[in-house]
Amino acid sequence: MHALVFGYGQWPSGWIDWQTQDRCRKAAILYRRSEIEKIYLTVWVSKNGVAMADAMREFMISHGVKEPDIIVDKRGQNTAGEMDVFLSLVPPSRKVVFISTWYHIPRICWLALWRVPLSRFSVAMAWKRAHFKADVLVEFAKLANAILRPKKSAKVLSQSPAC
Repeated sequence: MHALVFGYGQWPSGWIDWQTQDRCRKAAILYRRSEIEKIYLTVWVSKNGVAMADAMREFMISHGVKEPDIIVDKRGQNTAGEMDVFLSLVPPSRKVVFISTWYHIPRICWLALWRVPLSRFSVAMAWKRAHFKADVLVEFAKLANAILRPKKSAKVLSQSPAC
């Protein structure tokens, strides 16, 4: 199975924040259990010249994921965009798993249903980190946008940035 770990946030130093670490830690656990073979990072965000996907990759390597099993393509600019980039890279016959924080899962499922058969995807949840106002409440507005525009909401760069 191939996994997409959704990006979340970075500190001003460029290092990934606690919630992003929690998502990466979940992926590393599944990888070490041999439940997933490849991990994809498709987020494009950068702070202080450090791309979030690169910082996520470094974190996962430090948690036991082999570097060749991490695929980075930094074109996704939002949840739907990250998913579209990921699905364009994974062979259509492969089962996929989407990894994110618990409050993000309903939107991921909705967007995935418009892109892949239900029998082809699953989700894995990170539980530890979430900020009620900044994450959970805002998620309702983002979910509404996804419901109204499940395919048109994707933001994808035409090519992966160098940084």
